[in-house]
Amino acid sequence: MNINNFEYGINKTIVDRGYSYYIEGNVVEAFEQGDNEYIFQIEGSDEYEVLVKIGDNGDILNSECDCPYDFGPVCKHEVAAYFQLYEMLNQKKKTSKRTTIQEVLNNLSKEELINIITNIAKSDTTLENSLIVKYSTSDTQNELETCQELIDSIVRKYTGREGFIKYRDTGAFVRELDGVVEKARNTENVLLALDIALLLLEEAIGAFQYADDSSGDIGFLVTETLEVIEEIATSWNDISNQRTEVFEKLLAQTDHEVFEGWLDYKIDLLRICLEFADDEMLREQLRNKVESMLDKKSSNRYMHYSNESMLQLLFQLIEQYGSQDEAEQFIHEHIEFSSFREQLLNKYLQEKNFHKVIEVAEKGETQDHQYPGLLSNWKKYRYRAYQFLSLKEEQQVLAKELLFAGDFEYYHDLKELGNENQGEFYTNIKQELKTKKGWNTRIFLRMIEEENDLEEILAFVRDNPRYIEDYAEKLVKLFKEDVIEIYKTFIHSAARTSSNRRDYQGVCQIIKRYKKIAGKPKQVEAINELMGLYKKRPAFIDELEKIK
Repeated sequence: MNINNFEYGINKTIVDRGYSYYIEGNVVEAFEQGDNEYIFQIEGSDEYEVLVKIGDNGDILNSECDCPYDFGPVCKHEVAAYFQLYEMLNQKKKTSKRTTIQEVLNNLSKEELINIITNIAKSDTTLENSLIVKYSTSDTQNELETCQELIDSIVRKYTGREGFIKYRDTGAFVRELDGVVEKARNTENVLLALDIALLLLEEAIGAFQYADDSSGDIGFLVTETLEVIEEIATSWNDISNQRTEVFEKLLAQTDHEVFEGWLDYKIDLLRICLEFADDEMLREQLRNKVESMLDKKSSNRYMHYSNESMLQLLFQLIEQYGSQDEAEQFIHEHIEFSSFREQLLNKYLQEKNFHKVIEVAEKGETQDHQYPGLLSNWKKYRYRAYQFLSLKEEQQVLAKELLFAGDFEYYHDLKELGNENQGEFYTNIKQELKTKKGWNTRIFLRMIEEENDLEEILAFVRDNPRYIEDYAEKLVKLFKEDVIEIYKTFIHSAARTSSNRRDYQGVCQIIKRYKKIAGKPKQVEAINELMGLYKKRPAFIDELEKIK
């Protein structure tokens, strides 16, 4: 595509929209960034930047826009930039070559630089606070207050009048707070560093209430801050005289109201406190704190998991600083929690006490029958015990249960355990699976693929045309006409449910793949059928014409 005739290689609708942008003056800035490379600022629903690189003969070598448009290779903003660039090149208008900020600043004196930074900072409180936080070396209280002021100014900047940070601004909000993370990480005074990190942790957790965290940026900030807190806290090896103070700060922080509804983060702080548990006095404080947080009467499933996490903290204390008998007793006392049941099962497996494995696993199955994941896990332990005990009949029954529940790995075991010949076994298990209420399609497909049962695959695809693209190449050699017919059914089904240009493009991609199976004449036939059926959908017709 060449800058002198680009409009002939772009969708007409996009060309018209881009030309309107160009004529109406939406190209607000244009300059040459380097040899034959140009930058354009385009005003639309937002302000977008377009980069265009051309060859000496005018060929457009590269073109990029930071707008979200993804319905085609070129957007209207790029088209507007092309028109502007064509005008610049052909009327020989002088374009401004951008001077880098480094080039400008390198030529200034220290006083001039200070004046520039001071003037900019006066009009941007957040920048001013950020510079002070990053480069100041004042006393501890002032440093902490400055960090709080920076955090507050960043929050004010992004929440604005609405008091809420929108999805598109959350990333930038978090990036600015990263300056506080680095301040905490690089502060040599351990207690001050910890105070800064805890300040940030409070705000980061609180931000879940006033920001859209669909991107997970705030969650990442909380995790990163907890990691920094752990780095700071575990540096006590070099500051043994401050260990108790660091520990008590962490423990006290778990009482902060910001953790209400965020118990997992509170437990993360308590887990960091384990680093100090070699001190008997601190260990006892930690144990008392964890025990006071347990809510054994709650029937809430989330609280059940939280209780389990806290009990694991207590178990780590007993395992490391108590006796083996105490650890075993603790496991038995809390066997209703899956992690403790698993620890006990692994212990019995290691001891080759397989009858105990079966007993503990069966109790777990009874207790957790409403939770498929846990139920399957306990059955797998029982299955391993049956294997070691050579109980083949029990193995066979359990392998079938696990297979039908979704664990295909047991298919081969079941095959070896069966008394029938291989062909008879496959026929029987296939029929049993098909007639089972709520049968597992994924397992059924894995099984017929494993056995290369093409007739069964064809029958399945005929009933479920959406799977045709997964199996067309496997089936086409023996069942070409059937495959073509099912493919056509799938294409028409996809067309019926399409309602926008992206959907239409998806249908066209299916038709392109259909061509590889059916050939060009059949593809054209399918396109013509759709153009006849959907003549009142111009966008669909437009996309179909592109592949005809």
